[in-house]
Amino acid sequence: MKKIIQTYKTGKQWLHNPPGLGDFIRGTCHLFEALEGTGCDLRVDVSQTEFSHLIEFDPSFFNVGEEHKIAKAQEFFEAHEYQEMSAQIDRFLGSEEEELYLCTNLGDWNRTSLPETTRAFVKTFYGFNEKVTRPGSERLKEPEYEVLSIRAGDKFLGQEDGTVEDALKQRVFQLIEKKILPGSTFPIVVTSDSYDLKCELANRYGFIMFPHVSQHGGYGNALPVALDMNLLKHSKFNYHINAWQTWWSGFSHYTSLIFLIPSANFRSPSFIKEEITRSGDLRVSLEDKLLAKLKRLKDRFYTAN
Repeated sequence: MKKIIQTYKTGKQWLHNPPGLGDFIRGTCHLFEALEGTGCDLRVDVSQTEFSHLIEFDPSFFNVGEEHKIAKAQEFFEAHEYQEMSAQIDRFLGSEEEELYLCTNLGDWNRTSLPETTRAFVKTFYGFNEKVTRPGSERLKEPEYEVLSIRAGDKFLGQEDGTVEDALKQRVFQLIEKKILPGSTFPIVVTSDSYDLKCELANRYGFIMFPHVSQHGGYGNALPVALDMNLLKHSKFNYHINAWQTWWSGFSHYTSLIFLIPSANFRSPSFIKEEITRSGDLRVSLEDKLLAKLKRLKDRFYTAN
């Protein structure tokens, strides 16, 4: 049986910057759908990462390969590499080879739904063992909750210090007070790559906070990554503020899609509320649409002058 193996390398093996686990999951969804009907199985190999010790091993999903094969896996991270990756897969399917190792984060960041077969397959990645589930159940006393995650930028990852600029803080406060708190139904758990911001929001609004310093990758101290993913997986509603880039978070957004959790994204630079329902409908309020249009006109006017 032919197998394509989506793998996460160790830190020293990457030719480019490694993807975050949210990006890796997005690429896994894309690969699964690309291989449906080909007779080729997809497996995921995270055996060289610290993350692997936190998930129950399922041989229908996971693979444990040799380190030298993982190290040689081709990387497909840029949009212009779609065709190159597709051609590589086609060559493999037509060859006598039995295994192809690769790593990709390719896949649309703005999907609003996933097929049931894709969701059922990728859910296995979230099969955390008691190293993750026990601390979560011990610290979180609320059976039902919502999650607010804030991405402030890679420079904050894994750092206990690092101050978020005041302008961004004020924007976050405004979004919480005007767009999140009025519609929230359950207690909110806050998490962020900025530990300082997470602590401040917990104190300011009474949000629930886990004491770990968040990460997004698959090696090093991966327990905080799994704890955050497990929080998102069991949430009733997921909010995500991306103050760093212009796309929805793979970490939060794809977890919401996989587990059919309604969500709302606020992304730089407009930060309008883009709500995605459980059924996959995208909702943007008329007020937010008008504000975004006015901002574009304002920016165009000042650029022209």
